[in-house]
Amino acid sequence: MSIVVVVGGQFGGEGKGKMTAHLCHEYGFDVAVRCGGPNSGHTITVNDEQVVLRQIPAGVVNPNTRLFLAAGCLIDLNVLLEEISSFSLTSDRLGIDYNAAIIDTKYAQEEKNNGLGVRIGSTCTGTGIAVAKRVLRVKELKQAKDVPELKPYLTDVSEEIMASHLRGEKIAIEGTQGFGLSVYHSPYYPYTTSRDTTASGFLSEVGISPLSVSDVIMVIRTFPIRVEGNSGPLPKEIDWDTIQRESGYPSKI
Repeated sequence: MSIVVVVGGQFGGEGKGKMTAHLCHEYGFDVAVRCGGPNSGHTITVNDEQVVLRQIPAGVVNPNTRLFLAAGCLIDLNVLLEEISSFSLTSDRLGIDYNAAIIDTKYAQEEKNNGLGVRIGSTCTGTGIAVAKRVLRVKELKQAKDVPELKPYLTDVSEEIMASHLRGEKIAIEGTQGFGLSVYHSPYYPYTTSRDTTASGFLSEVGISPLSVSDVIMVIRTFPIRVEGNSGPLPKEIDWDTIQRESGYPSKI
């Protein structure tokens, strides 16, 4: 395996973060790249404690894994800086693409004002508004290169990834959410996220050719869920009591 893309095969919450962490921790992946925005949290275990990451790649579990945020990322500056502080990440460990977009603090309120939370179960983190403003090419949208606090971490992520690839290093691209939420391919539009959530979509965010990829790992779960309870239809959805009964799990889930 050289470049591996980790994707969700359902509606998010399948365990992509755990898979990326496993690749980095158990198989010594040299690089982990995160796509998407803070509207998706990935849970990992650090020192026997569960940690939810909304910006930093789950590969942080391996201190030797170089971490990147792709050009296609949407960044909540407060969330990112808090995670950087929590893991004491320096510029030799974390790289952020110059062109990653910054979510303004007012974007979340714009989403609430547009009724996205009520209409489609959006997490209302401002990610969708940032995507929309990026597509509209509005000047007010900041990029990572416009933020002084991020200056030490700035780099050309696609260039770094290809350089790592040519050195024969193992690279994990950590996708977000799931195929069923893709704004292009979901059969449940408008109950979708604001982006494409396929392997090809994540490669586009990182800025590398599909020809460089050796494997795509699709993560699924026995009992699919939609991360938000009111975010649209999920045929034959099973509640937690049923899961506990059918799985034989001894405690309430």
